[in-house]
Amino acid sequence: MEPGRRKAFFAGEVETSVIYCGDCLNKLQKLPDGCIDLIYIDPPFNSNRNYELFWGDTRERRAFEDRFGDAEHYINWMRPCLIQLYRTMKATSSFYYHCDWHASHYVKVLLDLLMGFDNFLSEIVWCYRERGIAKRWWNRKHDTIFAYAKKLGKHTFNYREAMESYSDDYLKKFKYVDEKGRYMIRGKGVKGSPVYKADGLAPDAELKYPGLTYRQYLNSGILPLDWWIIPLLNKAASERLGYPTQKPLILLEKIISASSNSNDIVLDAFCGCGTTLVAAHKLGRRWIGMDISPTACRVMAKRLKETCNLKEGRDFIVRDMPKTIEELLKYPPFEFQNWAINALGGVPSARKVADYGIDGYLYPSDVEISKKEGENLFGQIDRRFPVQVKQHPAGRPDIDKFETAMRRDRRDKGFFVAISYSDQALREIERVQREECLTIIPFTVQQIIDEETKSEGGM
Repeated sequence: MEPGRRKAFFAGEVETSVIYCGDCLNKLQKLPDGCIDLIYIDPPFNSNRNYELFWGDTRERRAFEDRFGDAEHYINWMRPCLIQLYRTMKATSSFYYHCDWHASHYVKVLLDLLMGFDNFLSEIVWCYRERGIAKRWWNRKHDTIFAYAKKLGKHTFNYREAMESYSDDYLKKFKYVDEKGRYMIRGKGVKGSPVYKADGLAPDAELKYPGLTYRQYLNSGILPLDWWIIPLLNKAASERLGYPTQKPLILLEKIISASSNSNDIVLDAFCGCGTTLVAAHKLGRRWIGMDISPTACRVMAKRLKETCNLKEGRDFIVRDMPKTIEELLKYPPFEFQNWAINALGGVPSARKVADYGIDGYLYPSDVEISKKEGENLFGQIDRRFPVQVKQHPAGRPDIDKFETAMRRDRRDKGFFVAISYSDQALREIERVQREECLTIIPFTVQQIIDEETKSEGGM
């Protein structure tokens, strides 16, 4: 690291404003003891979830037994990670574990053992009405969030920040104001008596009729409750990125504002598309994010740029992205495709099976591709270039199939990514350009790695 570079990223011994790509257990072991102020995690039920299908992952809704084998396997997988998370917590820290019916009961027992039954704060129930409808059981319309303190009584809890706001109709009842604040008159006065006037109860009614009326002052808000009604993100929501288990920003803002203070360090070890990081930044907290998926890390980096106007390399950094072909070849095909398309600056296709030879699209720089409210498609979709990705050397048949896909999609330009290209494949790319005006731009994986390395070196 250059002298003086990224000084603002460091809080004592801890580097903040950083996204770590890789297994969170390995990353957590490198953090010092007692360095984190607030931890929120929403771990998967499968350690390789992010390697499967990043966009439109219908498997996320499969039964717990189908995904992980059994509860013991899941708990054994989570235990080392939780031990490390507990170690990094300050005495004033709080910890939030987000789960649902698949594993909540097993998780509670494990957390009691590791964090101490006496440090348990709340079982928060997040209620919502969306998603599918079941006709053979009670419909499941809530998630569970377990909250623990590192040391009960020393933990940070901003009571007023945690209070709910009153409805407008309720606020209208508080018509009067005195030196103590807004209030309404409550009591047993009878209409027509001196207690009443044409515009309502007299402000001093409680003085004339002690025991009959009194002033009820408006509090700051509704007492913090352990059940929250917050809608899920619908498919057309402006903040939705396509991540299968993306949580609403308001949910994370509620947790972070209540359980941390300005400039505190917030950690999310399974941060997916980065909702925790965005919420922490907006609330003036420092943050550390971790995710095993390179796709997720690139998506959350893009989100921080577009949503928070942060610049990668100056305001935050992404560490430990795969740098060699050998590392990338270990990823399953869909994760490899997502890495390549995101590295090119494109958008992976939501369709991961039967994609007809197109894995994603690149858009010209003058085309707006951010999703608009009420729309499920990206901006001007007529101006886009298809991308095909192969996790092996590309031969002539691969190029032929991509040509067919381009013609079907009525595109005269496309991009192809592969480990390498056979001589026949390269000759076909030249021929189709010369004879049919069909442009295919080939990239090798090593070219993309070199370009990413050069870009990071210039930060």
